[in-house]
Amino acid sequence: MDIKDGFNMNDHTKDLENHSQSQDQFSPSEDVFDKDEKLLKVMKERIVRSYRWHEDVVLPMAEELKTTPEMFEEILMKHLDMSSLEALHARFESAKFNCTREKVHSDLRLCWLTDVMEIITEEETEEIEIRITSEVVYNGKNYDEAIEDGRKELLEFLMR
Repeated sequence: MDIKDGFNMNDHTKDLENHSQSQDQFSPSEDVFDKDEKLLKVMKERIVRSYRWHEDVVLPMAEELKTTPEMFEEILMKHLDMSSLEALHARFESAKFNCTREKVHSDLRLCWLTDVMEIITEEETEEIEIRITSEVVYNGKNYDEAIEDGRKELLEFLMR
């Protein structure tokens, strides 16, 4: 018999075993966790596969990443929780203007003309970017056409 400090050590071990067994009675089973995970996945799929979400976010991003829409949906569901998924569409829409503006800045090489050569001012650069970006984002003009028109106007501006 193992006795230390006036009590039986084996009794203490039995108490721990009994306590862990009683805890199991009140712990959710793996089935409950599986059901919760499946429900969460279904809820996320409903958000990601809704028409506007699919058209505005999933398809363009899947195309950009050269993957299938289904693969990109899985990526979103894996990395984002419910609240992030619900808020993402609005953030995506609001970011569209800034992302397009940055692309215009890059495609017209405005960084060279403004920062390196200092041929045009920051204000003029901003005006050019906003005008072209607005045509694309708000008026639905084709991006390539807007850039070509922007190049012509930029050249005319530089020739003054």
